[in-house]
Amino acid sequence: MRRISMNGTSMGARGLWLSLAWLSASPALGCGRREALPVSQDRGPEPPAQPAQLAQPAQPEAPTAPLQESRIERDGLSIVFALRPLDRGQQGGGSGLGAAPAAAGPAEAVAGSDVVAEFTITDASTGAPARGLAPLGWMSRRAGADGGASAASFSAGAPAASLASGASAASLASGAVGAAPDEAACREKIKSFKAGLLSVRPEVDMNAYLLWTLNQDNTLSAINPQVALAKTQLRSVVSLAGPGVSFVLHPDRESLYVTLRGGHGLAVVDTRRGLVRVNVPVGQDPSRVVVAPDGRTVWVGNDGDGTVSVIDARSTDVLKTLQVGPGHHEIAFTGGGRAAWITSQRGESVTVVDGGTLEPLGDIAVGEGVVSIAASDEAGVVHAANAARGEVVILDAARRAVTGRVALKPGLGALQFEPRGRFSFALNPAANEAAVLDGATGAVAHALTGLAAPDAVTFTGAFAYIRNQGAPRVSLVDRAALGGPAALPLVDVTVGQSAPLAAAARPGQTALATPIAPLPEGNGALVASPADRALYVYVEGMMAPIGTLPSYGREPRSILVEDRSLKEVRPGVYATTVRLGEGGVYDVELLLDRPRTGVCLEATVAPARCAPGDADASGCGADPAKDIAFTPLFEPDLRLTAGEPATLRFRATAAEGGPPLDALAAEDIEVMVVRFPAGYRFRGVPRAEGDGTFSVAFTPPVPGQYRFLAAVPARGAPVGVLPFVPLRVSPRRAGADGGGAR
Repeated sequence: MRRISMNGTSMGARGLWLSLAWLSASPALGCGRREALPVSQDRGPEPPAQPAQLAQPAQPEAPTAPLQESRIERDGLSIVFALRPLDRGQQGGGSGLGAAPAAAGPAEAVAGSDVVAEFTITDASTGAPARGLAPLGWMSRRAGADGGASAASFSAGAPAASLASGASAASLASGAVGAAPDEAACREKIKSFKAGLLSVRPEVDMNAYLLWTLNQDNTLSAINPQVALAKTQLRSVVSLAGPGVSFVLHPDRESLYVTLRGGHGLAVVDTRRGLVRVNVPVGQDPSRVVVAPDGRTVWVGNDGDGTVSVIDARSTDVLKTLQVGPGHHEIAFTGGGRAAWITSQRGESVTVVDGGTLEPLGDIAVGEGVVSIAASDEAGVVHAANAARGEVVILDAARRAVTGRVALKPGLGALQFEPRGRFSFALNPAANEAAVLDGATGAVAHALTGLAAPDAVTFTGAFAYIRNQGAPRVSLVDRAALGGPAALPLVDVTVGQSAPLAAAARPGQTALATPIAPLPEGNGALVASPADRALYVYVEGMMAPIGTLPSYGREPRSILVEDRSLKEVRPGVYATTVRLGEGGVYDVELLLDRPRTGVCLEATVAPARCAPGDADASGCGADPAKDIAFTPLFEPDLRLTAGEPATLRFRATAAEGGPPLDALAAEDIEVMVVRFPAGYRFRGVPRAEGDGTFSVAFTPPVPGQYRFLAAVPARGAPVGVLPFVPLRVSPRRAGADGGGAR
């Protein structure tokens, strides 16, 4: 086996990596956000890679009537932009871009609402769909489209039908709105948006994605890699009730599931608001969490009591607790989710469960010691790695029977099929090697030696990425060579300064790490380095990582990408889910890669209206800070003690002259406690105690000055609108007992 080392320095290349497609500031360079570097030959059609680290939206059904449309013809293409209501009923059920039936949503695009933004691109002459494009899209509020003119025009009774038909906003705003940009101005706006500068930000970005990291300090970090100032990249920090073990993103990208140690169950995180929506009680010591392929159920392996909890993704109810066997559990699916295969490390069998009825289909004896499992519908097989025996057990998925055993070495760990489903990678951190198995024959196709405690593998279209836990490097395997007889060359890329094992010895480590995530462009990867407390950006064809993202003092154990960019959901139709900004007239900027052209369309967003009896709804013309009053039920400048739990109570009422808040629920309120001026940040949903009183519990980690903030985003009062309450946290006295709540 040939080995190629790429251990050049990281180039001090901040300027270089900002010029990547996903951070490009220069359209003249001809590198759109998803344009991959030409490092490998065309490998022909292939199903897209969908590893656990990069969730993809499910295929939506054909939409119904749009809220409004705008169209233009340019360079032989017909381009139609539409806003469609989002089918909230399907969230958690596997459809991230489902359009609601005509009667299910509002008759217009309303400020602050979540909608499907959709571009339909066809050949202007033939009507044939323009497939395989990589469009970039934005929405920017037109000059002069501020609340006064727009709100007045809507409140004057402008019919919803005029909006749905795409009527010009100039007629609604009586000339108060600026003119649409000409071609030159349109190109300049697109160029400025591609630069990622905070001084020129669109109200709606259809190309956004976030990096989520699971850290050692009971937190999740959401990092925006697409801004040009490093100090602004940390979007939010989500505090968890206990140390996170593993996490997974739902295909609809609205929820992220985290298993927690210490009896805290499964945390369900709202990715849009950046807070824990609910903690679901499951079994003892939950570990691996996976989402079924159809997105309807979430499966949690409980290592402490030999069970697997199956949870409804929409309601978060526990549908069933399966008795499977003792020890650590891994879960794989066959038949598109029709069958779930569950391992039990201290048991003798693999349990197969019907994915629809949740009834057991049978147990297959494989021997004690199975630590990982992977399935391939293409090959019709399931591979199970037995660490104790040093073998991979081959199972026939249709007959649910053992068809063979491949002898390797004891100490096997992670096992995963590459996206085509032909070859599986069986890593052995104890033997510092890996085996590539042919799913068609069950034989070892390649042996990879000279690794350093390999513990995780991830795939892009061109390469397999193997993380070496015992060395600061990632080993790349060319997937095009997997089917050949020649020995596979390993390409070693130095990543960081310290081996991941240097951090693994510290307390609070994540047991089931997913430390590598493919870039959305598919031409590289993001590598989490807990020892260096950093994220490294690698692009295929380079000698070393081209840049570094800070982890803000935390140790990132696992990483995944929440991709909210435009995707081709049907032939020639590119869509994503967006949250609309304030009411007014918007320019819709679109940049195409083939042909290289930019166009500007138009959309109109109505201010949120108040239904009868709902005068306190968001965007109804009143100042939310004057409508809502938060009264702390604790002393001003309250002194807390670091490391001791505290319960803060407050009352939410209608301010003088404001609307009643009888319908205000705990889930409508967001609470944030931050250490000032920077540092610790806690976000959560309070608990309702009745009579307008709410409470939230948190534990300040270190002494200092803190601020307590409350918000009601659904009623037009996001974080920062309402006044904060100062808190003081003192050092814990030596020998003091654990404190009680205040």
